[in-house]
Amino acid sequence: MKRSQGIEMRTVMDASVEAKSPQEYLRENRPISRPLAWLFLCAYVACIGSARLSAQAPVSDLWPLVLIPNGETVYDVVNHVTWLTDANLPARQTFGLPLCVGNTPVAPCVNGSGIMDYPSATAWILAMNNANYQGHSNWQLPTTPSTDPSASCPGTGANGNSFGFGCDANALGYLYYKALGFHPPNTAVPIPANRVGPFRNFQPDHYWSSSPGGGMSNNNIANFDFVDGSQGGGTAGDFHYVLPMIQGKIPGTPPASGMGLQVNPDGQTVYDPMAGVTWLADANLAASDTLGLPRCQTPTTPMNCVAQEGSMPDSSAGQFIINMNAYDHGAGYLGQTNWQLPPVNATCPTLGCHDMNNPMGILFYIQFGLSAGTPVVEPPDIAVGPFLHLWPYSYWSCQGLTIQSACEAYGPNGPSVIPPTFEWGFSFGDGYLGTSAVPANLFVTAYYVGCGLPELWCSLLSGF
Repeated sequence: MKRSQGIEMRTVMDASVEAKSPQEYLRENRPISRPLAWLFLCAYVACIGSARLSAQAPVSDLWPLVLIPNGETVYDVVNHVTWLTDANLPARQTFGLPLCVGNTPVAPCVNGSGIMDYPSATAWILAMNNANYQGHSNWQLPTTPSTDPSASCPGTGANGNSFGFGCDANALGYLYYKALGFHPPNTAVPIPANRVGPFRNFQPDHYWSSSPGGGMSNNNIANFDFVDGSQGGGTAGDFHYVLPMIQGKIPGTPPASGMGLQVNPDGQTVYDPMAGVTWLADANLAASDTLGLPRCQTPTTPMNCVAQEGSMPDSSAGQFIINMNAYDHGAGYLGQTNWQLPPVNATCPTLGCHDMNNPMGILFYIQFGLSAGTPVVEPPDIAVGPFLHLWPYSYWSCQGLTIQSACEAYGPNGPSVIPPTFEWGFSFGDGYLGTSAVPANLFVTAYYVGCGLPELWCSLLSGF
């Protein structure tokens, strides 16, 4: 029986991160003057030439050369499309779509966080166009071509589709890699220190499990998502987080009292009497201590590496647990040698699973008292280049030949599957392009083809 333990959730912002309100940001980032526009464009052509910004800098200082903010929109000079400034507008404007309710929501609907499934995403775009938002009725989802010609995007799926890291021919990948200058597997929005009940440093993203499948093929590893309470399957090269656990109660700790989460005397572990497991209190230990694993220079090098913000591929997660148990010359981390990844019940439905075979589900739904579609924490409300409210998570993208193309009726499965059962998703958490089943929940942003600046500006910029 589901019940809430009244867990306190709050975010502690790092003092070095200056958060600005949307109003402050827009006041400070009005379009540049025409002379400066010419200066910037000349510098852009002379210094960059091919419009390919460095993918090695953590954030490019040159984004104003290719992305021009204009209040509620941002014009992409290179691709000639106009983006929403608010990268999570559905959280504030549903255009009449209802809010999702319960563990089996009926599409179309929008979760309070803005996340939604693919049918809802297309319905939201349609409603946006019917509302003639910002004077336009040609908004669309960002597109992804089935094949990416970039040498940096070598992954090829069963249908010949490009996927993986380094794919920048898609609209969202262009923003991450070229315009904003991120490089994988780094996140576009680091999550600051936070407290969720007795836990610290929870990440609103996927966490690895020890179980295969996740409702998909057995080549996948099940995971649990603390963005919306879903469980699914990830591939070994995905970057997810690690929340170590120990079966049962640590010997010598005080006896359990009640069914709520109980912090052990050292403050480093938390016992959950409902799941019968002991958790590490730091829900992202790898961000501060990799336990001997190297930091990633690229998504695949060095082997068994950990990203700067603490996420890691499946092989690294397994080695991280091994290192925990071998810690301190075999004494084990915190004196324990039976750390493990939590299991997930792959036979459960996507949302609402909190049985005894899914301790992360018990944590999310019962101990934290969260409902499906509600993130465990939210990212800081800071600007990322010219964009506001960007989530370090996957965003929906439709299949299209070019960035300016309309969405195709089919997805990565090809024209024989209409409507699509899978669609594209690009993550601002690590720069990964992949596919998701259409019932999955991802975030949504949009653009329209054309210049959203004053006419004279558009005329000046038309040659670039």
